[in-house]
Amino acid sequence: MLTTLPNRVSALFADPFNTVFRNIDREFSPNGGVNGPIQRKVAPLSMWGDADAVHIEMDVPGIALADLSVSVENGLLMIRGRRRAIERQSETIHEERFFGEFERNVSLNDRVDPSTIEATLQDGVLHIKLSKKREAQRQQVTINYRDNAHEKLVEPTA
Repeated sequence: MLTTLPNRVSALFADPFNTVFRNIDREFSPNGGVNGPIQRKVAPLSMWGDADAVHIEMDVPGIALADLSVSVENGLLMIRGRRRAIERQSETIHEERFFGEFERNVSLNDRVDPSTIEATLQDGVLHIKLSKKREAQRQQVTINYRDNAHEKLVEPTA
């Protein structure tokens, strides 16, 4: 950069925090500081299954129960929410937290019974339990034992 008189004058009146925040934005922004739409990972979730159910946990800190919605339609679990913006008395210098509406959709397979959904909000984590249909759950089979002289029924063990 040329050190011309206008550049020197601009440097004298420049806000020193602009450079700091520009560097922070570049280091910590989801798209590496590149211009364009920012891709935010809102409300990350984990999903796992056991013999009886599929479990989903989603981080939703700072979101009120009244601002969350869980529904099922056409084999799709829809989780919607809204984090309300905080009203501040002074100007915000820097903001990385997400405010506004979000929606996460999870496709359900035919092994899940959508009528058995349980949802619980605790400590900023939304817990969702979807029971598996009876025919999709693991079932123990009774084994019949036979030898030439005896017939015996052996019950399965858990």
